[in-house]
Amino acid sequence: MDRLRQTEESIPGIGMLVLAAVARRNGYDVAIFDAKGSGETPGGVADRILAFRPDVVGFSATTISITNAARIAGLLKRSVPELVTVVGGPHVSAVPERTLAAFPNLDYAIIGEGEISFFELLERLRCGRAIEGCPGLVHRTPAGEIVANPRSPYLTDLDALPLPAWDLVRGFPHGFRPSLFSYRRSPVATLVTSRGCPFSCSFCDRSTSGKLGRYHTTESVLRHCQHLVDFGVRHIIFYDDLFTVKKKRVVELCEAFLACGFDFTWSCNSHPNLLDPDTLRLMKRAGCWQIAYGIESGSQRILDVVKREVSLPRMRETLRMTRAAGIRAKGYVMIGHPTETLQTLEETAEFLKIVELDLCQVTKFTPYPGTPAYPTIREFGRFDEDWERMNAMNFVFIPNGLNEEILETYFHHLYSIFYRRTDVLRGIARLVAEEPRFLRQLGSSAWVYLKSQLPDRRFRRAIFGKRVAPESLAS
Repeated sequence: MDRLRQTEESIPGIGMLVLAAVARRNGYDVAIFDAKGSGETPGGVADRILAFRPDVVGFSATTISITNAARIAGLLKRSVPELVTVVGGPHVSAVPERTLAAFPNLDYAIIGEGEISFFELLERLRCGRAIEGCPGLVHRTPAGEIVANPRSPYLTDLDALPLPAWDLVRGFPHGFRPSLFSYRRSPVATLVTSRGCPFSCSFCDRSTSGKLGRYHTTESVLRHCQHLVDFGVRHIIFYDDLFTVKKKRVVELCEAFLACGFDFTWSCNSHPNLLDPDTLRLMKRAGCWQIAYGIESGSQRILDVVKREVSLPRMRETLRMTRAAGIRAKGYVMIGHPTETLQTLEETAEFLKIVELDLCQVTKFTPYPGTPAYPTIREFGRFDEDWERMNAMNFVFIPNGLNEEILETYFHHLYSIFYRRTDVLRGIARLVAEEPRFLRQLGSSAWVYLKSQLPDRRFRRAIFGKRVAPESLAS
């Protein structure tokens, strides 16, 4: 946890900012407290919330943060027992009954998208109406039974939502600290211009927004971008699950960016199967600086299990096209997948020696509630479902035939292989020269990483320093 907290980005949650804007439109007084970004203790966060004297406190929580949300709720209720606490987000959308059963200080939960359900609950509470039929609500009956109502229909008209309440974020945009090398210029902000993802990756949770793709219109995206430009933002990170899922829409957005003469650069996420040279060149002209791709593994056998639509040759061709268009290519890699073996780990290591990437982030496979892998994960290995450790930086799942020492060793080995590459180091040096703000972040991240390696140094040296064959690790 400490390593993640020291190096993770401080990013205001777009979902909470939109909910705050909807609340203001409905006549509520609103404050936002970014508990993750502030670095405060649960007690400190509770004190800040109580100073606002709220009637209702809403939490947005992932699996890693749900326990802290419940701790804060407990502290609040200790001071103000009648305070109403409501939780939403991907974790409770995936396992609603289990979440409320585990945390009695959370009064209600909202599953799925909250722009309708949350405010329906507030209105019923305000008027003293029954809550039993409230769509998307998880609640306790007088007898103590936990009941999850059918969720609200997905929002189809995203343009009807107000602009995110950026003005409620303290120090925005200059106080926003994104992750290292994720932007070209500062200040920087994030946007989400669509909801839903049609792909079926085994490690992705779609409990909140589902598979159905829904999109802000081009005019709406331009309005959001202009709003951020008016704040002084010079780089936008589009955090859509897949910004490029509809090529026609990407082309329309890029042409609109050029027509408006926007002076910002931007980055986004994409799937390896979606882009072509003409679209990439247009994206570059329209200010696209970096595209992040879900690489996941350098083993085709693993990809056939966890990301079936992707082939390694097609992936490498997309990465080559991206760099040829003058756009930086970032890759997300995971290890410890179901059916992972020493052989597939070695294949990923060899892949990272040659793949056409400028940056690579390696994480640890985590079967979050709500993912396709979650229901059957114990068939493929040992799973320690400790919600407080499920942050993709701990090996809570160990595939059959491997152990945590081997996985930790390969985790560091993959980083070492990739970031020793001359082309990668040259690119990093250019980034630091272009954006001096990176230098301090780089030093901080390097120090945290080096500290994290010390306990395992002897083991890794024994394995890789002596060039031990992969087969011998299993003995």
